[in-house]
Amino acid sequence: MEDFSAISTFVRVVEAKSFAAAAAQLGMTPSGVSRAVARLEAQLGARLLFRSTRSLRLTDDGAAFHARCKEILADLAEATEALNYSNRKPTGKLRVGISLSVGRAAVIPRLTEFEQRYPDIRLELSMSDMPMDLNGEGLDCAIRVGQLEDSSLIARKIGYLSNVVCAAPEYLRKYGAPRSIEDLKDHRCINYVYPNGRPRQWQFDTPGGQVSVDIDAHMLINDGESVIQAVVAGLGITQVPHMLAACMLEKGMLELVMTDTTSTGKPVWIVYPQKKHLSARVQAFIEWVRELFDRTNQPGQCAVGAQKAIPKPVREEALVEVA
Repeated sequence: MEDFSAISTFVRVVEAKSFAAAAAQLGMTPSGVSRAVARLEAQLGARLLFRSTRSLRLTDDGAAFHARCKEILADLAEATEALNYSNRKPTGKLRVGISLSVGRAAVIPRLTEFEQRYPDIRLELSMSDMPMDLNGEGLDCAIRVGQLEDSSLIARKIGYLSNVVCAAPEYLRKYGAPRSIEDLKDHRCINYVYPNGRPRQWQFDTPGGQVSVDIDAHMLINDGESVIQAVVAGLGITQVPHMLAACMLEKGMLELVMTDTTSTGKPVWIVYPQKKHLSARVQAFIEWVRELFDRTNQPGQCAVGAQKAIPKPVREEALVEVA
């Protein structure tokens, strides 16, 4: 078998759906493209294409060979990019799936950092709270929170969404701050409600283990970002992942309360399709988003009743295959 040039030419012909179009893209003559495909067929001892003056279609052997060649060429491109990762800046389009609340509150406000570090990556965010089919939607990777459903994806744990209780300074001046879980019943709590109508239970780590608390909320909202905005407006108090409130906390628009309590929260993962080589673009995004979680996910040194230290952000990589 000769080098990959003939295989690349064949794949380009199939995708362009004509010899002439493929020739224009490759900077070759149509006859040169036709000869390259003919040589490939001779070497394989199999016909790959049915040709006519008006149409071009794959044979059964050609269809199977094309699918395999497309994967091989993609792997070769990713292997080359991964090899050069340390020698040059990653480039090209990166499509990332992410939930609305994590995207709006935690990732987008920090994207200036990502663009400054990787100016040649063209980031495309697909934001939705609905399950995403990475292969079907053409996504390179996605951020997922909580327990992973069975799939054929590779998953890397990048941290946890540690939960904290917070309120606006205006609210605290007017109503004071709760000091215990029991005090919450005397406050105007704002809570997230799931699409099925079930309010979110607040989670707390205690010396006896994690406890879930049903909150008699003054206000229920079915959008996580809107919950934070309502709390910023002084309408009440809430429990929220620290990472989602980090920007507001840094600006002084929110304050932490009940700082002797917290909740480890749900695990956060980067998932991506199984591939032999991870592209430089995906590697760059994973590197950046893990640093982001390390910096913005933890509210500092908190402990429950000064008895239990809160776990530090996960730094070691947990790599699992979800079968």
